[in-house]
Amino acid sequence: MGKLAARSKHADDAAERLNHAAELAARTGERNTAYQHFGPTNVALWRVAVGADLGEGGAAYERAMRDAPDLDVLGSATRSGNYHLDLARTLVSSGDGDRDAEALRHLDTADRFAPQLIRHNPIARDLLGGLEQRARRPVWELDSPRNRFGVG
Repeated sequence: MGKLAARSKHADDAAERLNHAAELAARTGERNTAYQHFGPTNVALWRVAVGADLGEGGAAYERAMRDAPDLDVLGSATRSGNYHLDLARTLVSSGDGDRDAEALRHLDTADRFAPQLIRHNPIARDLLGGLEQRARRPVWELDSPRNRFGVG
């Protein structure tokens, strides 16, 4: 529900839902029942995704780096890949281009975790295209993911 609120640009609703989830997660701790992980780590990942959807940019990224969730707790390459994709989204949306190399590293990490998901994801492909357009000169760091993603 927080993600839907964020995509609808209802920041207050998204924050309320995330805060409620964080309260529950603090009480339950890390849980993985029927392959449905819930806990403080999962809430931290959702905060990044919601921040990316709300266009919080660098602020969402800095909060994620401060929280430093332990991805091993999740036991999910897909969730880890999505997390790194969301980190790349926050950096690209900061708009200044100064952190594009860092965004590209997160996009590459996302691809290493879950290539079957990331390479065909339209958001990931658009991010890669945007990073390429903003590049001041051709760089090999863009060539490798472009080849793997089948872009260009």
